[in-house]
Amino acid sequence: MLTDTVNRWLTLSANVGVIAGLILVAVQINQNTQFTKAQIVNDYYLADMNLELAMMGDDPVASWTKAVYAPNELNHVDAAILDRYFNYGMVQIIRLQKMHELGLADDDWEDRINYLQWHLGNEVGRRWWANYKDGSSNEFIQMVDEVLARSDYKDNQTLLDSIMPAATDEQN
Repeated sequence: MLTDTVNRWLTLSANVGVIAGLILVAVQINQNTQFTKAQIVNDYYLADMNLELAMMGDDPVASWTKAVYAPNELNHVDAAILDRYFNYGMVQIIRLQKMHELGLADDDWEDRINYLQWHLGNEVGRRWWANYKDGSSNEFIQMVDEVLARSDYKDNQTLLDSIMPAATDEQN
């Protein structure tokens, strides 16, 4: 009789252990599935960013410099290159936002949005943003607009000019 009672308790304990093990396996499978989804999303954004880089070509700085110093001299090729450059910056931010939603990016991801003050720190960048934001969420538009409100259209030029050597009387 004592043996039957012990056997029942052991059987019950073993069954509880099996159920607990199955629950842990289910949790682990769910975690792996979520991680795989996040990896696929991240890979998509990275592929998009690589495409943007490839489409900018070998010398995007020439078009960007023209946007900063001579925006009225842009041609169609410059416009296409700059579109990819500006979009690259947005994809970076949107990728971080998505990774944060999936629990894989720090809470300080929003600090990176301040980068757009530089990224769109010229007249052409602001015109691009005015068209781009039509397809964005209101929250995202508000975040970017707040960053851009702290600057003007001359951020890029002001910084680049500050790097240049000072003009001297001999150079003039």
